[in-house]
Amino acid sequence: MLKKLALLAFAVSATFSNALAAADCSIKLSTTTAVFSGEQIKPTVSKLICDDEEISASGYTVRYGTNINAGDNEGVVIVNYGGNAYEQRFTIARKGIYITIPKCEKEKGQKDPEFKWNLEEVKNVNSDTLARLEQKLPTLITLTRAEGEDIFNEDGDTIKYAIGFAEGVDALLKKELPNFKVSKKSVEDEGYMVITKKKVTISADDFSKTYGKDDPDFTYSMSRTLTKDELASIGKISIKREGSENAGKYPINVSVANPEPTELSVTVVPGTLTIKPAAVTVTVGDVSKVYGEATPEFSYKATGLVGTDKLKDVTLSCAKCSATGLENVGKYDITASVKASSNSNYTVTTKAGSLTVTQKAATATVGKFEKNYGDKDPKFTFTTEGLVTEGEELELPSITRAKGEDVGSYKVSLSFAEGSNTNYKLTIVPGSLTINPRPVTLTVTDLTKKFGEKDPELTYTVKTLASFDGVEAGLNGVVLAREKGENAGIYPISVTVDEEANPNYVVTIADGGSLTISPNDDAIVVSVKGKSNKVQYNGKEQVVKGYEITTNNEAYSLKYVTYSGDSVISGKDAGKYFMGLSKADFTNTSENYKSVTFDVEDGVLEITPKKVIVSAVADTITYGDAIPSEFKWTVDSLIAGDELDNIHVSLNKTGILPAGDYTLTFDQQSPSNNNYVVSSYEAAALTVNKKVVTITIDDAEKIYSEPDPAEFTYTISGLLDGDQLPGINVAREKGENVLKDSDGMDSTYRISATISSGNNNPNYLMKIRQGHFTIKPYPKRITVAIFGEDVYAKYTGEEITVEKKFDVTLIPMSDEDKLPEGFSYSKDFVAYKGELTISATEMGRYPMGLSVDDFVNASPNFEQVSFLKSVDGALVIDEFGPKTSIAKTGRVNAFGVSAMNHRIQVSCSKVGDRYAVYDMQGNVLRMGAVEASNFEIQVSNSGVYMVRVGSSAKRIRVK
Repeated sequence: MLKKLALLAFAVSATFSNALAAADCSIKLSTTTAVFSGEQIKPTVSKLICDDEEISASGYTVRYGTNINAGDNEGVVIVNYGGNAYEQRFTIARKGIYITIPKCEKEKGQKDPEFKWNLEEVKNVNSDTLARLEQKLPTLITLTRAEGEDIFNEDGDTIKYAIGFAEGVDALLKKELPNFKVSKKSVEDEGYMVITKKKVTISADDFSKTYGKDDPDFTYSMSRTLTKDELASIGKISIKREGSENAGKYPINVSVANPEPTELSVTVVPGTLTIKPAAVTVTVGDVSKVYGEATPEFSYKATGLVGTDKLKDVTLSCAKCSATGLENVGKYDITASVKASSNSNYTVTTKAGSLTVTQKAATATVGKFEKNYGDKDPKFTFTTEGLVTEGEELELPSITRAKGEDVGSYKVSLSFAEGSNTNYKLTIVPGSLTINPRPVTLTVTDLTKKFGEKDPELTYTVKTLASFDGVEAGLNGVVLAREKGENAGIYPISVTVDEEANPNYVVTIADGGSLTISPNDDAIVVSVKGKSNKVQYNGKEQVVKGYEITTNNEAYSLKYVTYSGDSVISGKDAGKYFMGLSKADFTNTSENYKSVTFDVEDGVLEITPKKVIVSAVADTITYGDAIPSEFKWTVDSLIAGDELDNIHVSLNKTGILPAGDYTLTFDQQSPSNNNYVVSSYEAAALTVNKKVVTITIDDAEKIYSEPDPAEFTYTISGLLDGDQLPGINVAREKGENVLKDSDGMDSTYRISATISSGNNNPNYLMKIRQGHFTIKPYPKRITVAIFGEDVYAKYTGEEITVEKKFDVTLIPMSDEDKLPEGFSYSKDFVAYKGELTISATEMGRYPMGLSVDDFVNASPNFEQVSFLKSVDGALVIDEFGPKTSIAKTGRVNAFGVSAMNHRIQVSCSKVGDRYAVYDMQGNVLRMGAVEASNFEIQVSNSGVYMVRVGSSAKRIRVK
């Protein structure tokens, strides 16, 4: 029924009064019952019908009341139409929330444990309201259990003492939480307490021995002290160990004659016998050889073996020995490598031997040489005998001769740079240089004069005289004289040479030489100028031809001049080449001019040296290497076939160089090849690269629930003696679960290292070989109790099918069996293989039929799990249906999962933790590392799965 809230008053005439009267309207809402959420509820107006006419949404406006708290007709929707306001009431139902009570137990005679409860996840409630609820609930809920202190009933079945709300709690919850309907949820195998027998654990003690030694006497220990009668009820306690005598771990089993006495619950825990490997030393023998000989076979001796045992897979190697067997003189380490997996009964220590290479005898013989006085020394060479390889040459030779340039014999000596040719013990045979007298030709200069003039000075020329530092060494004791006479004509000039005054020469006197007396007084001068050219050396033959001729008297015709020489110059190497024009080669053939002289300027070909740039070649070594004894260099634009020598590159450094660049420089001496001149010497660098060192992190392990080792160990290889690598920090990848890979095999966490900032050694490049950290399953057997839960359904006459419900809990047999804080065993660790549902039609109690054979441990963290059924749940069909229950704790887990369309949505997970998805048979379907706090996992089929992230886990049904 609608209530008319207001009428619009108008001052109108009676004619229009009926048209403005309020209409008869009805409102239809999208819902008549909403559920409390802590937020304002706004149902949609689906229809407004006034006077049997449906009004469109554009014709009216809607507003809402407070619409928050639960209650009948508590919600209101107000519609304004035609100047009138209409309201429609609706019900806000109380929000249903559920409490679950975990099962618990105690030993007979002990105090009851503190009963706990959990609040199941509350959805569709705003965060402030939920926070107030979680804060309020613990102050309102008190739990109590059914009375009794017995373990078993008359039929011998375990008695379950129901745990529920204390008297008055239901009324208090309704009063204090009027917006919520708090129910105790009936959860399979939860909500009760059982009383157990006195628990005792008998554990075999762990022992160890060395391979080859006898077993120790085995003992055991008890978790608690028993009376004489209690010990008698157990009977004889026996200890026996299993396994072979090889190194490894073997179980020490403990058993009792009566494992199920009336007043005790006995758990036996095996111990472990660890057979440790025996210590063995492998000593490599020393060997020696002469450089170039074949390397002797390596051998070793092993001490510490047990009985007739022999080591397997022993490898002897010389890391720095040459693959060709041609090692330099010196000492080389011979090391032994023993394959650990082939000798598991031994821990092997190796002692290296050495290969000593001694010098080989060789001879270097200098040749016999000769030259003429004044010539350059020939190139001195030597021959060798006794070198190891064909074509091999001795390094850094230096050949010198005794000083002197006069005719005679001089010793030629050979030496080698200190530290070179260390592989040989050299015998040096010196050579000799013989300087022979130099043959020269003396030519008397032809002279002329006019009749009546004094004789000109008599002169001569000598070809091929020796020259030292640009100064010719001339002849001594030369006497010239002409034939007597002053009349016009030709007068021979004679020559005598004192041989004793010229011991370095053999002198040949050329024919001719005269003084000509001319009858003509006219002085005719003929000028001859040979052609010249200047070019740069290019390795090719250069040619200049011809000359120019003029006279000082136009009356004298040049056709009277004849030339008997060769006016061609050729040359290839740098230097000056003269045409050789001579007055003697020019002749006046005219009888009319008896006083003709020739002024000759010789032609010249000048080949200048080619300019080149010499560049040092950059080189590299590694920190710790010796500095190279010599460095390479290159030259640009060198003519094919030419060579440069006398070029030397050096580095003014010694010892071990830190990593970095070092300048290579030249001594800048001129090359002995005169065809070239160096215009620029270009420096380069010797780069000392960082040396690679390897940090190898040792593998480590622990058992699930134990703390990590106090520290992780590592070794460093490649570091020079005396050097250090400070600031190495070793840590492992986070995670506390036993890891399995996609094939179900054991997997590991990475152990890596970092170098603290500012502690890097600039001479090293660090490589890190990660270690593996293995978390092994909890080795002790644990007992997990199964608690079936009663599921209530209201009788309808139709078949009712419900899911079987159960929970599990770890039953510590003693304080030693308790896992550390943060580690436990939960329902999510269990895969159930039995029928998942139970069906019935009639009223009654139908047992679930839970069997321990249908329960499988799905957690890789535990490897010995025994299941014990404590309570079998049931399907209860009665006239009342589901029971009101209270569930779950007052705090909400951050971690959660939800599912739809073959996808599992994981929320509030920790980035970096490992995750895995298991089916209910315990098989790993998906695994990896969390990359985001919320992520999806795709699965192939519908069904029930267990999702684990880090140490948190939940079970989820995917539709």
